[in-house]
Amino acid sequence: MAENSFTSAGPLFRKLLMKLVVFHASSFLVFLALAMFIVNNSRTHQAKQFSDSFRDLLVSGDTSQVVVGMSKPVLNDFIGAEWRPGRGTQNFSIPLDFKRPQPYFYKTITISVYYDEGMKIEAGKMYFYYPRGAFLGWAITAWISLVLLSIPLGVAEKNRLVRDYNLLIQSNINESKAVMAAQVAHDIRSPLVALDAALKHAEQLPEKQRTIVRHAVNRIRDIANNLLEKNQQQTRTATTANTAAGGHVAGEPPAVHLLSSLIDPVITEKRLQYESKPGISIDFKLTRESYGLFASLQPVEFRRMLSNLVNNAVEALGDKGAVDVGLNYKDENIVLTVSDNGKGIPPAILAKLGQRGETHGKAGGSGLGLFHARTTAENWGGSLTITSTPGQGTAVTIKLPKAEAPAGFAPALVLPPGRPVVVLDDDATIHQVWQGRFDSARVKEHDIEIIHFSEPDELREWVKADPVKAQKAVCLFDYELLGFKETGLSLAEELDLCSKTILVTSRCGEPRIIEECARLNIRMIPKGLADFVPITIGAPAVPALAVLIDDDAMVHMNWEDAAERAGVELKAFKTPAKFLANLEAFPKDTPIYIDSELGEDIKGEDIAVDLKDKGFTNLRLATGHPPENFSHLPWLKVTGKESPWRT
Repeated sequence: MAENSFTSAGPLFRKLLMKLVVFHASSFLVFLALAMFIVNNSRTHQAKQFSDSFRDLLVSGDTSQVVVGMSKPVLNDFIGAEWRPGRGTQNFSIPLDFKRPQPYFYKTITISVYYDEGMKIEAGKMYFYYPRGAFLGWAITAWISLVLLSIPLGVAEKNRLVRDYNLLIQSNINESKAVMAAQVAHDIRSPLVALDAALKHAEQLPEKQRTIVRHAVNRIRDIANNLLEKNQQQTRTATTANTAAGGHVAGEPPAVHLLSSLIDPVITEKRLQYESKPGISIDFKLTRESYGLFASLQPVEFRRMLSNLVNNAVEALGDKGAVDVGLNYKDENIVLTVSDNGKGIPPAILAKLGQRGETHGKAGGSGLGLFHARTTAENWGGSLTITSTPGQGTAVTIKLPKAEAPAGFAPALVLPPGRPVVVLDDDATIHQVWQGRFDSARVKEHDIEIIHFSEPDELREWVKADPVKAQKAVCLFDYELLGFKETGLSLAEELDLCSKTILVTSRCGEPRIIEECARLNIRMIPKGLADFVPITIGAPAVPALAVLIDDDAMVHMNWEDAAERAGVELKAFKTPAKFLANLEAFPKDTPIYIDSELGEDIKGEDIAVDLKDKGFTNLRLATGHPPENFSHLPWLKVTGKESPWRT
């Protein structure tokens, strides 16, 4: 592994080596410059000291005393020196036989000597010579020291690169596996929905064959759930490790969660746990009454509670039997049942179960599982009851207060009569599921047309060809479209269909997608629940309502004509003041089109900001100015001066 890592990281090491070479070459040049500067300054200072010390003798002409006194100290630092008098005294050199060297190899320091303290009358010049390479020794010594010190740092940096490179490679591998797992799970879930739907209408099959098919469907679902579980495992591990930083732990405050999405993975886990017992079946039966049931709870504690209850049911069965998990609601309460067809519990023992330390039929059992389940349910405002018939089985029933569904969840699919439904999905089986649901709801009797698309360009062409019809549609878009860069969300935003769109995806639990849906005001339906979402036919559609604020009478005329032909009720105002005077008459989601130039220095974008602060959510700037002029208002959609209901 290390050898492979070293080989794979070769380009990184070559880059590191090149950086070291450049660094040391640069540092050597710096040391040369510094050493040259220091040596030159030092020798200049010494030469000046020698000249000052022997100034009086040099001026008086007593050169013999100068030669005797200066020879030893000068030759310690210089190769020689010369005195060249201006007049009156004799020149000399140290040593006496010194010959002036070549300037290419030796540096000369010149010091002027004066008769007077004011340095106006020059007596002569002293010349001191030293090798130009005298600084090299200092520079090389300092540079070698730096190189030696950098060796352990270089080794440490190399080791860090290897470690970071291996982490990067492993991260890329994990990411690729996660993407593949999510994609495979996505691909499995689509036909799984169709199989579930078909199984509900397979009464003609013998019971044994229906059981085989049901087990096969459950096994496929388990594979999909297991893939998604592995996909999310790394995130959960990191979250657990950062518990102190506010991670998702059992002690977190209760929050509203979709129960079916919490139950399904637990059932998968239990099937895998007990697959060594082929006589045991564990089934979670979703019904249309199970759809959209939310409760305020702690997910980790809920999964733990359900896991313990299923474990208890399996252990009561021995090697053969069935465990059924059901989800329903009654009187504003969610009803979760875990039942088995085992041997049952005697009435005398049944009355004590759920208390700390009370257990039955479980060797070494402490009774804490049922006690934990009861106290947990009660902490969430619910209850736990146990019913049992000896020889027939036991049922544990948990009741929890039903919570209101989050704003981003579609509690039902309401289809207005006379308006089309557009299904965009890359999987043909999902189209079949939706078509079957709509046929069962007899939507054709209400003049509801079902339009199917599998590719983004097909949808674009349809919207372009009939924009009025598109604006009336109910759009059911998948998030992932295999083979295309677009997503259902990006297409809804691009085609201005966000207010008409419901995202149908198996990735509805991902924070990034939840945030994007919230930004676009798009609701979601879990794809696995497509066969269970209630479908109702709404009241006949009332004419759509829109508002235009523009000071141009011609624009009013054009827009009113287009709105009338499109069946839209348009309220047109020439001034913002007239519209604001009637503000209470309009719902907050009314489409409001505002011109940018409203006369008297009134800017439409300022009016839009004021309306946004008042809670209006569907604001458009109908202007001839380019959209980039309003980039500081990203929430404000900029359209042209033409009517949006062009026909």
